[in-house]
Amino acid sequence: MISLKKQLTIWLLGLLTMVGLLAGGISYWMAREDASLLLDHQLRLVAESIDEGSQLPAMQTKFIGESESEQKTGFVIQVWVENQPVRTSRPDFNLPRGPTTGYTDVKLQGEKWRAYTLIYPDRTVQTSQPDQVRRGIATHAALRALLPIAVLLPLTWVLVVIGVNRILKPLAEVTKAATQRDAASLSPLPAEGIPEEVAPLIDEINSLLLRIGATIESQRHFLLDAAHELRTPLTALQFQIENLTQSHSQDDLETRIAELKSGIQRAAHLVAQLLKMARYEAEKITVRTGIDLGEIVKRCIGDVIPIAEKRGIDLGMVHCESAYVRANADDLRILFHNLLDNAIRYTPERGQIDVSMALAGQTVVVTIADNGPGIPDALLPRVFDRFFRVEGTATEGSGIGLAIVQAIAHRESAQIKLVNRQDTSGLLAIVSFPMLASDATLHTAVAPGL
Repeated sequence: MISLKKQLTIWLLGLLTMVGLLAGGISYWMAREDASLLLDHQLRLVAESIDEGSQLPAMQTKFIGESESEQKTGFVIQVWVENQPVRTSRPDFNLPRGPTTGYTDVKLQGEKWRAYTLIYPDRTVQTSQPDQVRRGIATHAALRALLPIAVLLPLTWVLVVIGVNRILKPLAEVTKAATQRDAASLSPLPAEGIPEEVAPLIDEINSLLLRIGATIESQRHFLLDAAHELRTPLTALQFQIENLTQSHSQDDLETRIAELKSGIQRAAHLVAQLLKMARYEAEKITVRTGIDLGEIVKRCIGDVIPIAEKRGIDLGMVHCESAYVRANADDLRILFHNLLDNAIRYTPERGQIDVSMALAGQTVVVTIADNGPGIPDALLPRVFDRFFRVEGTATEGSGIGLAIVQAIAHRESAQIKLVNRQDTSGLLAIVSFPMLASDATLHTAVAPGL
């Protein structure tokens, strides 16, 4: 695993070191150049200070009293009149005269000299200095210029380490808070003082923790509700089994067996609905294809017509326009089967259920209209809650069918709503799907579920 702190420290130290070395090199070069220009300027000033009547006895006396090593550390002044040397600060020094006014580099006995020659109409003045001395002076000046950089660079390293530690301290606190919590803790991570670039990540993690917490809480409620809902049919089955042992006649036995079968069917239906609900909440992917929505609706109607006929309910499709949607066929069959089953349960005997499918722009709308009692407007927002049943109704149900319908609609990018009919009593179940643009798009695809 790569350490952000270590990488950041190494990169910053490396960059600062490179910049420091580059700045030091540039400063060293510029200081040497400045020192060389200054020494050239001194050569020129000394040459210009020697006029026609100047004598050099003091220089000669000073030169005679110096040791050989000291003789090589100062200027040498030479004067020519009519091409004849007349004066010099070093009698044994015989540097050739420059041909023109200006600076020249001359070698004498293997040693390089820097000279400035000033030519007058009647005389020539030349000042010179050993290149070794000049380089020593320039190097000394350059090293003095490098001294602040050499001192500040290590100090910068220390400040970088301190700064990185300070900047990453909030992240270290977040890491500590994350590692010290137990698996059941879903409280948000601390976000105080987090850098702006990292704050979105912490916010997303906290948002994820909230969603996980909500999911766990929803599952907990689901388990509690499921246990509560299963308790009643299981208790009823237990009593019915006990009643079988107390039967005194064949007719009584058959009646109680029929009641037991009915109870088992209700319990099996509830368990099946619970399993479906759990599956839709757990599945992450679903296979979608382009399907003829009208065919799906017609098949679902055909599946429940026998149930409707037993109760004398007139169930049929009153309007159908061809439309294709991208969805999972099995999911849509369950969705419309639950809506039709719900409509049949609450429609009174000899009632009527009309199914229609119409196009509205790029949307196809399926409407299931029954003439049952409807649902009070105040309770309509809650009908998709799990295990919710309208009080006062004699119709049995698991309270999960509409919750499954909503889960499927959400997965298939459909919109579903229940509204009370305005023309008569009853309920309208309206499901809207985005329609495929053309038949050319009817190819199999795998898309993430919701």
